Amino acid sequence: MDMKKRKKTEEFLQYGIENFLKNRFGKAKTFFSLVLSDEPDNKVAKFGLMCIDAIEDGLTEAKDMFSVFVFANEDQQKAIMEIFENYSNAPFGGATDQDYLYDILSLYNVKATSLGDDLYLSKIEPDNSRGVNTNMLLGKVYEKMGDYSKAIDYLAKAVKMKPFDDALRKELIEVVKKNKANE
Repeated sequence: MDMKKRKKTEEFLQYGIENFLKNRFGKAKTFFSLVLSDEPDNKVAKFGLMCIDAIEDGLTEAKDMFSVFVFANEDQQKAIMEIFENYSNAPFGGATDQDYLYDILSLYNVKATSLGDDLYLSKIEPDNSRGVNTNMLLGKVYEKMGDYSKAIDYLAKAVKMKPFDDALRKELIEVVKKNKANE
């Protein structure tokens, strides 16, 4: 792709992100689609379209997910996308859905807020009241990212909260084995 076309694609991506964060999802969808026509593997544009679809299906938390995704590093983006795809296809419903997404959002303790034309990033304190679901989720994400020691920390916290969950204990043991094999 020549330099002029690349610059135009980057502008389209920026316009897509800005429109998304200002709740102009129709415009954002158009810009993300333009980006994907030139760069079919652009992760931000792909995830933006996934989030817009989720929002259109009534999942308003996807807006926050996109904000976290945009500012995450490549490994974090991969983990977020995998979990979001699994979430989108998950068979459960009700309050569990929201808990699951809020757990993901609190993972990186980042909040993006747009005021007028400006975008502000702020640190948020993690919600420690989420308990076992948060710790299980964090453990799984860190395991996927290959950070087994953090995965062990979070899974161990979850096991303490739910000591009779055999599947959870097995998962912790597997991560401990992966960590030892990785040393």
